[in-house]
Amino acid sequence: MLKLAINQINFLSLNQLHKQLKEKNIKYLFTDYYDTIVHRRVHPNYTQRIWAKLMIRELGLPTSIDNLYFIRQEASRYLTKTLGKEDVEVPYDALKQEVCKRVINADIVSIEEKDSFINLFEDADVRAESSVQYLNQSVVDTLKYFKSNGGRVYLVSDFYGSKSLFEKLLKQHDIIDLFDGIYSSAVLETSKHNGTIYSPILNELSIDPTEVMMIGDNERSDYKNAIKNNLNAYHLPHQKYLKKNKRNNFGNDQKRLNHIFNDVYKTCHKSKSIPYTEYILLYHIFAERMYALANEKKIKNLFFLSREGQFLKKLFDSYQDFARIDKSKQINTHYLKISRHASLQMSLKDIDEEEFVFLRKKYSNISVDDFLINLNCPDDLREKLISDLNVDGQSEVKDFFNSTLFSEVKANEDFRSYYNAHRKASNEAFKAYINSFNANIEQESIALVDIGWGGTMQEAIYSFFDEKIPVTGYYLGLEGIYDIQPLTKRYGLIFSVMPYTGYYDRILMANMQLYEQFSAADHGSALDYSLDEKGYVLEFHKPEEKWLYESHIKQHQEEMLSLHKTLLKDLEPLCYDRDLVQNSLSKIALKIGLLQNSKKLKFLDTLSNGFYQNIGKNQVGISYEPPKIKSPIKSAINFLMTPEKYFRYLVKLKPALYKKNKILSMFAPMYFIYLYYRFNKYLRFKILNRFFLLKYNVFK
Repeated sequence: MLKLAINQINFLSLNQLHKQLKEKNIKYLFTDYYDTIVHRRVHPNYTQRIWAKLMIRELGLPTSIDNLYFIRQEASRYLTKTLGKEDVEVPYDALKQEVCKRVINADIVSIEEKDSFINLFEDADVRAESSVQYLNQSVVDTLKYFKSNGGRVYLVSDFYGSKSLFEKLLKQHDIIDLFDGIYSSAVLETSKHNGTIYSPILNELSIDPTEVMMIGDNERSDYKNAIKNNLNAYHLPHQKYLKKNKRNNFGNDQKRLNHIFNDVYKTCHKSKSIPYTEYILLYHIFAERMYALANEKKIKNLFFLSREGQFLKKLFDSYQDFARIDKSKQINTHYLKISRHASLQMSLKDIDEEEFVFLRKKYSNISVDDFLINLNCPDDLREKLISDLNVDGQSEVKDFFNSTLFSEVKANEDFRSYYNAHRKASNEAFKAYINSFNANIEQESIALVDIGWGGTMQEAIYSFFDEKIPVTGYYLGLEGIYDIQPLTKRYGLIFSVMPYTGYYDRILMANMQLYEQFSAADHGSALDYSLDEKGYVLEFHKPEEKWLYESHIKQHQEEMLSLHKTLLKDLEPLCYDRDLVQNSLSKIALKIGLLQNSKKLKFLDTLSNGFYQNIGKNQVGISYEPPKIKSPIKSAINFLMTPEKYFRYLVKLKPALYKKNKILSMFAPMYFIYLYYRFNKYLRFKILNRFFLLKYNVFK
């Protein structure tokens, strides 16, 4: 009823305006912009925080949103004082230069980056403003009607920006043709607030003020000061928007972020939704952080590693297409087909030097047959070698790579002949494959993007280039670190064990296999590289994986991509830092991991049948390893104090019970466990954190 009443008031008000325009024979209409033609969804100052966010994201600036925002605010206050003007009368170019001086002095922007900062300033303002503006269609229709009847319309606004900034905003709203002229207080260095802007405009246009009507929502600027300058004026009753602007000064970004994330979670829990599509929240934030980090590090080429990289690349490309303001600075993205298995082939060293580091670490107990399969050894040669060695090729050999049998395999002439020819062919084919991307890796180094978890393929590529070219890994998650060198740095963008594992990391690293499943590709796994193969890559698509992708994952990803498009728009006008996002993501991750209904459990069971590991023992199925408990009492105490350390086990508890007994799984007290996690976090970080130093020796 209230909304209807307000609309009726606006309707009556505009009818009254139409009447006055006719009665007073008005030929020229001056109109305000904010809360007249357009409204903002946020407080006016919040748009400058969004501007700061966009500048940081686009240029990779080493500062926070609030820091850059306050720099701009202080620059404006300084110019207002030194120039003796209102803030909206300060020339826009002067503001840009002053902000630039301050960020250079603060080592946020280098001298070499000055032009980039200045050139982006206005476009970032346009993007920030347009992301929160919406048209007041009834006023726009009034202006169109007036113009269609021979009237002339001019925009007159107390606005911090340039004329070109206004023109870009009007183009965004597709109403620029409505205006015969645009006047901004920052351009004229006069304002409606002081009543000094009207006379210069009237003189420039050579028009009689009695033939002009000024309309706007500000009683002093748009009404009283217009009348003082002999113009006609009409005050629009937009008090509700002024009150709304004041209300928008309250609230906080964390609540708004939680609201957006919870909306996605609720959408994904509707009966028509595919289970677990809420994972898009984690993938989306990964793409967002990867984009910001690539800009910060001035990366020109990103290599997305197969197979999870196919979906990650789609998200990144979509994010960049949406976020990139300066289209000339696009980051080139490449899809590199590789796997742990294929990376082993192309990076093999001489047999007397090769240490098989990954196989030693992951599959130290392995059969001769599995070892040879991992080297793509043909069936007939495998049989001959096993026969020559006079061993059971299927039996696991404990500590194989330190065994006598391994030495015998390496000494076999047939094996050595195959091994040398195989590694040379794979090496040459991979080199041709890398060169086909036309990226200057010798000068730029190599930036890899992948799902995670340790960096096996990163180290293989580093080894391939004789450890001379830096190979940096950017992963959704980093769970193992192997032997990080100065030239093989790696980062986990959603969770990481580097530089240390925190609360959020432990929550977000649970169910890593699902991260892999939901980002599966539409093609098989890379087995090797060959110059005779089109595209250089030999692949094999296991039937279980192909069926799973076509039957479930493809549609799952399409639904996630649709949600991703929504998140692009919803998150654009919101300012947040990493800690806010990690907090919100961890809350969602707790729900995802613990509150699993029968629909989700059935879906997980289906996924398990298509999960295939193409290295080592080539297992099929998602595995579950229960925690090793030496002391039940001690473990119970540890859980009560730091339950996040056990989260990776608890998320798999209900699926494991479901496999054994579907009815029994429904009685697992997961909701109470979820409540305890929330209580524990609140107690530790909101209550105890104020009084004790426990985080330094107990909680971390």
